[in-house]
Amino acid sequence: MDYLDYVNDDQRFPPARQVLADRSDPLQRFDEISFRDRFRMHKVNAVEIISLLEPRLSSVTQRGQPIPVCLQVLITLRFLACGTFHRETGDLCGVSEPTVCKVIHRVCRAICELKAHYINFPDARTQANYKVLFYEYGNFPGVIGCIDGTHIPIKRPSTPDAEEYRNRKNWFSINVQGVCTPQLEFANIVARWKGATHDSRIFLNSSLYTQFERRDHNGILLGDSGYAQKDFLFTPYLHPTTAEQLRYNQAHMRTRGLVERMFGVWKSRFQCLRKTLRFKPSRCCTVIIATAVLHNYLKKQGCPDPPIEEDDNPDVPPFTTNYREGLAYRDAFALCHFK
Repeated sequence: MDYLDYVNDDQRFPPARQVLADRSDPLQRFDEISFRDRFRMHKVNAVEIISLLEPRLSSVTQRGQPIPVCLQVLITLRFLACGTFHRETGDLCGVSEPTVCKVIHRVCRAICELKAHYINFPDARTQANYKVLFYEYGNFPGVIGCIDGTHIPIKRPSTPDAEEYRNRKNWFSINVQGVCTPQLEFANIVARWKGATHDSRIFLNSSLYTQFERRDHNGILLGDSGYAQKDFLFTPYLHPTTAEQLRYNQAHMRTRGLVERMFGVWKSRFQCLRKTLRFKPSRCCTVIIATAVLHNYLKKQGCPDPPIEEDDNPDVPPFTTNYREGLAYRDAFALCHFK
């Protein structure tokens, strides 16, 4: 009878699903200043990001003791902001190192699903506004974006093509293409190319290049000498010889400097991009895109930019096969606008 009573009691009262309640909540644990130092954003920004991601993360099945969505997002934001090892991030929030790794990838995938909402190349009306803003900043007419590449360090891949990730400075990286707006936001990002890939090749194989070739956009891009001169992408003179070419270069350098500033703000806010990402390359790319989405989101919310730190990106060799048509177009443009 005792055994039957035990069985019946077990059937009447099924074990409740355990939810961890003793893990540290950084939102409650830190004051505003301490939180901003650790997460590179205000508490209100973190709360808004949690609410954006909750529908995407709450539907993900978790075995055993589930981690609240709030804590999953904070674990990820902590890693992205500081680039700390999983063990240190886990210690902050009271979870194990393997769990931290799984959480980071789950949350980064959810953030990447928001890319279409926060990273978009400008439409015709916005392009007209960008031309005014870029000109007011650097006196270069017709600009709707500035393009450049930047390298994100990763650990040496364990695949046969590992050496293709070694860049010109002899470290392993993902070469990321970015196009900036006058507000230092990403208008376009490509994060899938190996570190040894030239910037110009990335652009030539991008959907953005195809759009410009089709004349989908009414404006020009500014790029450095690592790109081929086109009638829609303008590069600096390597050896200016006339007054208008010198003025062209000065305006070009000042205006194009915005994309370097954008990269600087982005990497300073998300320190994981300066430290070596210790994932396989495909997961590194997911992390990179996620930080770009968050960068744009925080810029739109008016979150103050962190101080920009010095970068250590490889110099890009000049593009040496410019076609005469592109060079002639640049000469005519310089003569027309900078005489």
